[in-house]
Amino acid sequence: MRKTQMALAAVALVASTAVLADGVKVSGRFDYAYAADSKSTMSGIREGNLAPNFVNVTGSEDLGGGMKASFNWVNLVNINGGLANANANVGISTDTVGVKLGRVTDTFLKGVLAFDVTGGGNMGSAVSPILQFGATSAFHSNAIQIDANAAGVNLEATYIGQDTAQSYAINASGNNAATAYSGAKGDYSFSASTDIGGIKVGAAYSLHSKNMTTTAGAMTERKSMAIGVGGNLGPVTANFLYMDLGKTTTANSSTTVSGANGAYPLTDAVTLTAGYYNYQGGVSNASNGTLTSVGAKYAFSKATTGFVNYEKVTGAAVAMQGSVTGSGGTAKNITMIGLAHAF
Repeated sequence: MRKTQMALAAVALVASTAVLADGVKVSGRFDYAYAADSKSTMSGIREGNLAPNFVNVTGSEDLGGGMKASFNWVNLVNINGGLANANANVGISTDTVGVKLGRVTDTFLKGVLAFDVTGGGNMGSAVSPILQFGATSAFHSNAIQIDANAAGVNLEATYIGQDTAQSYAINASGNNAATAYSGAKGDYSFSASTDIGGIKVGAAYSLHSKNMTTTAGAMTERKSMAIGVGGNLGPVTANFLYMDLGKTTTANSSTTVSGANGAYPLTDAVTLTAGYYNYQGGVSNASNGTLTSVGAKYAFSKATTGFVNYEKVTGAAVAMQGSVTGSGGTAKNITMIGLAHAF
């Protein structure tokens, strides 16, 4: 409790300083929704549905000569109102290359998010199987992250420079999910993307070498890859993804995920979204399942959004739904209506 109070006090202190210090900004978002679940015991109010609730403090300084220094401090807000650190890093950059040191978001995860119309939201998101099967941690401490743009190709790489002690893993809603290693020295991930004739193509790869506790069991080493293609078909934004999430020692086979997602602006204020992902567990079939999601968002303003969503999972698939993570094994239907506000 004391640590949480100290963290909140620090946020308040930085927020009060933001009006005095040039380049320091406080931002974030919160959403809550009522969900009706076919498993009635899971119905109720949930938080962090479109994406994890968070408070973000950033700052930058112009160093001259086209160089800029910056810091980034992101805290996810869990169901109890406590903070869980997601990012805490410092960096230096130019218009074409940047370097960050500290705690960063995994590059493999970000590479997949680039082909997800939900932006990695928890409802029917392409990142759900990545987090479910522990293909990589969402965040890494003791890391160096480099991003660059060369000849129209966007590149990013993350390298973990020191073992991270066993600690709590963070699930899609920013809550403590299970005890796990978040990274080991030498682990890495990278992604690349470019635009070819109006079609965006990209790929991502990661190596995670230490045991993690996941719903699919522990593994000693996992190599994961993803390929994405996306673009606009008239007013429709569509993405297609294929992911190989690596091999677990328990299943002794890779989990592969293929799927598509799209968004259609029905009006200036209303956007429809949909996604479908098919999981295949290889020889063992232990991870077979599907995830289907359809929804709509209504923009009351640039900051406030109302949303409704229907999600169904079958087989071993898990619905990463806000503060309550659904269990796999049987078909489950979720209908949700809520409100989000960003600042």
